[in-house]
Amino acid sequence: MPQFIKQMKPPQMIIFGFLSVILIGSIFLALPISDQNGQATSYLDSLFMAVSATCVTGLAVVNTADHWNTFGQVIILIMVEVGGLGFMSFLVLLLNMTGQHPSFKSKMLIRDAYNFTSINNGDKLVKAIVKLSLVTQLIGAVLLSVDFIPKFGWGKGIWFSVFHAVSAHSNAGFDLFETSLFQFRDNPYVLMIMSFLILSGSFGFIVWFDLISFWEVKKITLHSRLALTMTAILVVAGTVLYSLLNIKSFNGHPLTFLAQNFFLSITPRSGGFTFSNYNATSYASLVLTMVLMFIGGTSGSTAGGVKTTTFGVLVMNIRYIFSNRFKTIYHERQIPRRTIRRVYEIIFIYLAIIFMFSFVLLITENLPLNNGIEYVFFEVISALATVGLSLGLTPDLTAIGKLLIMVLMFIGRIGIMTVIYALSSHAKVDEELIRYPEEEIVVG
Repeated sequence: MPQFIKQMKPPQMIIFGFLSVILIGSIFLALPISDQNGQATSYLDSLFMAVSATCVTGLAVVNTADHWNTFGQVIILIMVEVGGLGFMSFLVLLLNMTGQHPSFKSKMLIRDAYNFTSINNGDKLVKAIVKLSLVTQLIGAVLLSVDFIPKFGWGKGIWFSVFHAVSAHSNAGFDLFETSLFQFRDNPYVLMIMSFLILSGSFGFIVWFDLISFWEVKKITLHSRLALTMTAILVVAGTVLYSLLNIKSFNGHPLTFLAQNFFLSITPRSGGFTFSNYNATSYASLVLTMVLMFIGGTSGSTAGGVKTTTFGVLVMNIRYIFSNRFKTIYHERQIPRRTIRRVYEIIFIYLAIIFMFSFVLLITENLPLNNGIEYVFFEVISALATVGLSLGLTPDLTAIGKLLIMVLMFIGRIGIMTVIYALSSHAKVDEELIRYPEEEIVVG
């Protein structure tokens, strides 16, 4: 291993790993062998697609079904798989096959990459994660093939089933249907399968491990309890709100209507698939979609956003503040103040990034007629939350716009705090060793 890699901190190694995958993938996509017409794709577009695939976002400057041939689509799928599971999972599998044990630094890297709370048994957890993900994707592919094979034939049907099962479980949003899931708008079976695949990927690896081991240990961690509670609230509330907003489109088939709105409540939280034109929806629907994109999935999952647990702690803390209480309690457990501080840091930084990047894009990009600032804000939130939904800005991005969206997707997948820790160079000073006199500042 090169010396400069050995000297990297775990957050820096995580960034280096993802950048390596993106670089290799972009080179393959730029080659003529990946193009439908046998022509080389511009490197900027290839790089954009590689970032989008590895960061499991789904935003595309070229149509995945039209532009790339089977080889190019396989490259995209590999990057989606690596980006969804994390490149560390493949390192653990390699160490396992060669009979080696992870070093202490590797254990720290695994902990940081998957948001584990301890370095112990991280390699075993990663192997369990890989097995669970592959089994889930296989089940999803088999279920989708029931519908796809009769429609597209054996070869195409199986390939479509595998591609979309991996893409949905990884919360990537890439599709091979040219217009996402528009042709399945009135197909509740496909919509429900895709919804559950997206949901399974957005739960988070820690939650899945807790659920699997529940029958043995007979308990569930506070993290998983909050994550499952918030996910249930968001799914139910989202389904109800979308149903009310879309009541005019009710076609008399309650099962189809329920499946559609259930899907709409899940896909903004990092799924990226759609069966409707968001340009034709109401502003209320757009706001609801942006809120769900902003919240995202659960920590340690393939989903982006500020995360369900972050939002849950924020809501609980605000509730206790309004009750004039100083401790945030959840299921007879006090949430540490450092966790609450981290929540406010993440929310503030997310909002700051959204407004800064939106401001620059409003200068660099040309907005179509009859489109307001939501045209850009929607795109920025979608990229940062690694969702992949768009109002149509992506294909028309300028070179600067593409670079900015790539940065957003990368930050969203790696994690804001990981990027901050990777960039910080000074040693942390113990604040308890130095005390300064206090003085009040008028706020509020």
